[in-house]
Amino acid sequence: MGLRFFFLVACLLSFLGGWLAAVLPSPRESLLLGTLLAGFLLLVVLWAFKETERQIRDFLSRPESSKSLSWFTDLLDPLYEGTVHLFREKEKARNQAEETSSRFVAVLDHMEEGVVVTDLKGKILLTNKAFSRFFKWEGSVRGESFGLLARKAGINDMIESVLVQRSSVQKEIVFSETSPPRTWSLVGTTAKGAGMTDLYGVFLLFDLTEIRHLERVRKDFVANVSHEIRTPLTSIRGFAEALVDGAIDEPGTAREFVGIILNHAQRLGDIVSDLLHLSELETGKAVLDYRLVSVSSQLGRIEELYRTIAVKKNLQFVVDPGPEGLTYEIDEGKMDLVLSNLVDNAIKYTGFNGKVSVGAHQEGADVVFEIRDTGVGIPRTDVDRVFERFYRVDRARSREMGGTGLGLAIVRHIVEILKGTVKVQSSPGEGSVFSVRIPLVQSPEGKK
Repeated sequence: MGLRFFFLVACLLSFLGGWLAAVLPSPRESLLLGTLLAGFLLLVVLWAFKETERQIRDFLSRPESSKSLSWFTDLLDPLYEGTVHLFREKEKARNQAEETSSRFVAVLDHMEEGVVVTDLKGKILLTNKAFSRFFKWEGSVRGESFGLLARKAGINDMIESVLVQRSSVQKEIVFSETSPPRTWSLVGTTAKGAGMTDLYGVFLLFDLTEIRHLERVRKDFVANVSHEIRTPLTSIRGFAEALVDGAIDEPGTAREFVGIILNHAQRLGDIVSDLLHLSELETGKAVLDYRLVSVSSQLGRIEELYRTIAVKKNLQFVVDPGPEGLTYEIDEGKMDLVLSNLVDNAIKYTGFNGKVSVGAHQEGADVVFEIRDTGVGIPRTDVDRVFERFYRVDRARSREMGGTGLGLAIVRHIVEILKGTVKVQSSPGEGSVFSVRIPLVQSPEGKK
């Protein structure tokens, strides 16, 4: 009920009461009528008060949904507009704070680096999901002491330096509690909070294990390449100098020296060729030409290529072409390189009168090639490293055989590109078995 309507009813009731009091002849009747009218007016006032109270409550609790407060709005329009404005500003600020908070949490939880925020006493206030990968901590760590938690890693002294001395520090450590040991880098500093006197410790944890491993591999690779190239170059230079010094005038000696130079030049060319193969494979520049290939035809070419070499060593060379009609989708040239390297190694490291067998069979959706030999075998400690570049179980023997030390590394990279796997089982003196598993059909995303 509006304010104007309420006053209109009150005026009408007052006028009606005055008029009836004037026309009624008896004072008793006038008093009775006045009492009735006063009671009715009181009921109207009470009803209006209750209705107004309800509207005011609705307005204060939900100002954005209150379109009108009848007569109360007429009196308090400025208060209404101000309250609605404040409410909307509060809602906008709350939504912005929630959006900012959700973005902050999303960024933190998708970081690879571990993040820890502490107070100046070292109590943990905030961590992200990556933090649990570093310390293998189950559940919440809020309120725990970061120094005590990190004591095993030997970085509690660094944490104390950040929180007490207010300095920014960085430290690299090897954490041996994990298997294998991990290399971490911890960066710590202090940061101001929203208040003028609020200070927090902020720590970032980086896992450098893979980076340090790659650095070691690179250094080893450079050292190995230098060593492998230096050996044939030294021989070529030495024998060339001998020829210049007069050996060229002795036909027999000159022919022998030239043959040695030619062999070392060939070895040097093989090393460079294998390095180019590896570079092409590792940089993703290798272009694959997939086509349907007959397993029996491919193994037939391998048998034809190595039959003469095997006969010279009096080896029993057995090639099983596999099931008739077995085909698979593959880059034929790359797969020929894989099989050639494995068969060549098997023949090289198998003594006279030994046995080398090559076979293939289907297992589910894969074709499996197996190259077996009765050669010198590989020690258990070296089995996992034979696919590393330039790694040799017996360096002197490998050079004598003419290997570059890159063949198995090339095999591994090609098989990985072809979405397959390669494994080896071996024991010293009992020979080796290399197994290569390749999908019969390459998936579209696997083709390049």
